[in-house]
Amino acid sequence: MKKYEYKHLSCSLPSGVDGMMKEVEKLGKQGWELVSVCPTMSSQYGMEQLTAFLKRELS
Repeated sequence: MKKYEYKHLSCSLPSGVDGMMKEVEKLGKQGWELVSVCPTMSSQYGMEQLTAFLKRELS
């Protein structure tokens, strides 16, 4: 059976999205796969934070 390790990254909207995407690209080169991106914090003004979930198969 395959085994995985997991990681998550969070960023503030809208200012942190570019930085988060650079980190996702860097992690992708290390074998991490982006699984999902979800809003994880909102207020009366709308979404304030996103969290990206990644996984990588253990060898």
